[in-house]
Amino acid sequence: MRPVDDLRVAPRSKRVRALGIAAALLASSTLSLPTPSVAAPGPQGAPPIAASHATQQVTLAEVNSQVDPAATHLPDLTDILRQSAEAELRAIDWGKQGLRRGYKVSAAITRLESGREGKTLRASCAVSAAVRDERGSLLVIVEGRARAEEEGSLLASAERGALEGAVHGAIHRLPEAIRKAQ
Repeated sequence: MRPVDDLRVAPRSKRVRALGIAAALLASSTLSLPTPSVAAPGPQGAPPIAASHATQQVTLAEVNSQVDPAATHLPDLTDILRQSAEAELRAIDWGKQGLRRGYKVSAAITRLESGREGKTLRASCAVSAAVRDERGSLLVIVEGRARAEEEGSLLASAERGALEGAVHGAIHRLPEAIRKAQ
């Protein structure tokens, strides 16, 4: 599997455009990830000084799929997207990102296709992740894309690999995109 990522950072004064993203993201899950408090060392013998960004959060607010459920071999795309996005958000050390405020992330599967050529199963997926600040202003939209190829008989396995790769590609671009947009 080889993820291919696109990064779109939208300045606040410009209209945001993203590849193939037209549908609004529907609310279906919330995950709150508080930024860990990091203590800075104080003068010799003095207690540590608490970090100022201890209350910052990155929240998965919405997940959605623009893919027709009949066109996939996976049972519930939004549940898989939610689980994968939550795991990817937890894997990021948000305490080191220098966030200025809280953010809400909306994730959507914009494309998922699969097919078989002989014994080879191929799947490709695109996932977008939109970030809004605490006031609801759209800051950035990033897209992750991935392709998966494998030998076997279950297209669902290839589709899941492509989906998870696309989620990884989108979510792991968020810290850089947020820093640029702040």
